[in-house]
Amino acid sequence: MHVLQWIATQAEDKDEAYRRVEDTLQTMLGDFESPTHTWYDWFVVGGGRWNMTEEDDNDEAYTEGKTNMILSYDEDPEPFLTRILRTMEDRKSEFDGYAKDVDSSILDKIIKDYNPKEFDFPAFQSLYPIKKLIDMAYGTWDFNSYFYDMVNDTTTSKYLYDSIDTGNKNWYLVPVDFHF
Repeated sequence: MHVLQWIATQAEDKDEAYRRVEDTLQTMLGDFESPTHTWYDWFVVGGGRWNMTEEDDNDEAYTEGKTNMILSYDEDPEPFLTRILRTMEDRKSEFDGYAKDVDSSILDKIIKDYNPKEFDFPAFQSLYPIKKLIDMAYGTWDFNSYFYDMVNDTTTSKYLYDSIDTGNKNWYLVPVDFHF
């Protein structure tokens, strides 16, 4: 599956923002000899499949170095701030979707019937929406986040906004097509 996320970073220009995000994500991912445990298994910086026109062939989605979708706070704050707001709205929508799927009675069942020698897989499957709610409440970065502040290692935009309020305007939002 694919998801588009907006990664916040600080840089001098769009090219540097692109490189910082690509290098950091690759380091987080690891390589064949020393893989890590990230939620994604590959990615395309620059937007990937979200950075194509109808006339483009599929190879265009994987073109290296595309910076046309990168947003700069310093160059144009309005679309930058609007995009962050949209990512927060999208995350809240995901949260609400999981909340609707929560069966709170499953917690009573698991507490009552818990056996450390044997897992109750059907019950644990019912826990998935609860787990995702907890992950999102804790700010765990995963496919439901839509936004990640790479500078402050967080899924909240609070520290980015605080930085802008203190005069740091060299923020960029870099779109990344993640596969998971």
